[in-house]
Amino acid sequence: MSIIEILKDGSLLEQYYGSTMKLHDVIRNVSVWISSSVQKERKSLVRSGIGLHQIREDELSSKSYKRVSFMNNQIKELPKAVKECPTVSTLLLQRNGALEGIRDQFLTAFMSLKILDLSYCNLIKSLPPCLDQLGELRALALDSCAQLETLPPVGGSQNSSKLTVIPCGVMSGLCNLEYLDMRGNKQLKIIGERGEVSNLFEEIPPLDRLIVLLVGLDSSTCTLQTTHTNNLPDRIMKLKKFELSIGSSHKVSTVDTETTKMVCLLNIHEWGERMEWLFVNSSSVYFQDCGGLDVVFDKLVGKSDEVGSFDTVKLLYISDYKGGNGSSSDAKFDMLPNLEYIYWENLTPVSSISDLVLALGLKLSKLRHIDVVGCPELKCLITTTLPLTLEMLELVSVHRCEKVEQLFKFDDHQNSCVLFQNSRNLICQIVQS
Repeated sequence: MSIIEILKDGSLLEQYYGSTMKLHDVIRNVSVWISSSVQKERKSLVRSGIGLHQIREDELSSKSYKRVSFMNNQIKELPKAVKECPTVSTLLLQRNGALEGIRDQFLTAFMSLKILDLSYCNLIKSLPPCLDQLGELRALALDSCAQLETLPPVGGSQNSSKLTVIPCGVMSGLCNLEYLDMRGNKQLKIIGERGEVSNLFEEIPPLDRLIVLLVGLDSSTCTLQTTHTNNLPDRIMKLKKFELSIGSSHKVSTVDTETTKMVCLLNIHEWGERMEWLFVNSSSVYFQDCGGLDVVFDKLVGKSDEVGSFDTVKLLYISDYKGGNGSSSDAKFDMLPNLEYIYWENLTPVSSISDLVLALGLKLSKLRHIDVVGCPELKCLITTTLPLTLEMLELVSVHRCEKVEQLFKFDDHQNSCVLFQNSRNLICQIVQS
């Protein structure tokens, strides 16, 4: 049992939103009281979830605050003038849906900030120029700031015309940043020094301390290719957590696993020449409502002599695929040797996953779960004339696949006992309703 489950069973944590948890209100209030009592010189100001529409200037008059929270309110405007708050390291303003902007004068009062959370402040369109002056900033959360159009340029003002850009260099100014969450801001672009649209990942190298990067981009703002000079795989490898979603859809259906480096491709139908970076050092790869996957696999196999296998990928998820002409390439070796989970959902033309197995040379020796949902043409999962070793398989689940006849089609000369060495623990489910 995980620590989170233990805390839930003890009523210390409760479900909040999606996969997130929150501290029980009573426990939270007691914790704040204890913290304020013990650390009298480093108090917390907690004014969250009480329906505030404004922040009084005198509320921030104390110079002993370390943590300040005004989250989950209806604050529309921040104070015009705030006394310097040199000890505040955490400022939480998330989920103030009415907040229209962050004043430069307000943010400059918190020059020792290490954590700034503005997630779900849906009306914010820009951030103040002083952002890059927060040299101690470790975590910046901008998740689902859907109207955010600009981040401030480094060292000066920028044209006030309505642009959806990140000026080149702004991330580099936040040299101590460890956590960056920019999901739900798919309209943002990077503009280079000569006005060209640049790639977001070109901003990453100076951030040597970055350990968590969560980014959402529209497919028009990011070409699905890169070059070795970008060293993108190496930068991903150094991160402890990485989540990249590219595409026009805002809904990502993810599977609950322990994978920490995830690439989600949403509603994409055109592919670049070099896409191996999507797989290198990623633990989960999602294709949702994408076209031309046969082209993707052909390109991966075509580069296999150069890039080798993708040893880190444990989960492959494909949903809402209407089909192509089938892959024309057969891999020379197993491209995904450590694959543990295969999830297929709403794949119209698929009659078997054997084509995928053949195209990528999969041996499935580490495969644990196969989950297939809503594939109307599916007749069997795998034709076992292929050289497979399903010794780790634990669960096979097939839902709403009306034409399925059998899960595994055996060759007359194959020994099923050898194929399923773990058969005593194998669970198979077929549900048609």
